[in-house]
Amino acid sequence: MRTAQKIVDQSYYNAKDHKDKGLSIKRARTTLAKLNLNELDMSAKDQATIKAAIATLDQVAETFMKAHRIKAKQEKLRDERLAAAKKLVLASDFSKLSSVKDKVALIAMECFYRNEIHTVITVFDAKYVLGQVFNTTLNEIAYSLTKQTGDMNEPLANAWKKFQEKLPELYVKHAVVVANIENILANETKKI
Repeated sequence: MRTAQKIVDQSYYNAKDHKDKGLSIKRARTTLAKLNLNELDMSAKDQATIKAAIATLDQVAETFMKAHRIKAKQEKLRDERLAAAKKLVLASDFSKLSSVKDKVALIAMECFYRNEIHTVITVFDAKYVLGQVFNTTLNEIAYSLTKQTGDMNEPLANAWKKFQEKLPELYVKHAVVVANIENILANETKKI
């Protein structure tokens, strides 16, 4: 039988999934255990088979409950590390970017939603990109830091250095997008 650690390592299930499976197996075990085997006219061999099944289900259920505890501990550590990474990113120079061209450059370099910068046609779109998509980009940076082992300050500093190196190229590459967003926002302020 696989160990609890192997179950955790070889699956994508979360802690709750392992717990649910363990509880489901416990329910099946309890159903079998509640059978009055003497009333069923079963042979001694069949009764021994059911008792062996109950013992096996006990072991399997306990293995999944152990997998639940292991995975819950891993998830707690991951969540704590992610919270620390988010705090680190929010205190970094990345979160201090305020100009449209800087935010667009960071989104274009780091964000899964980088194509959103090319779809801006309204003020809502512009505010969405500069707000929500920018914050998503910061979260993605934090998430990538959690994948690094050890201290997260050095990988964050390296990411900032890499961003600074590519910044002039990104300014040129996305100048039209930046101009479009700035024009949309400028036109909105003129209306007010």
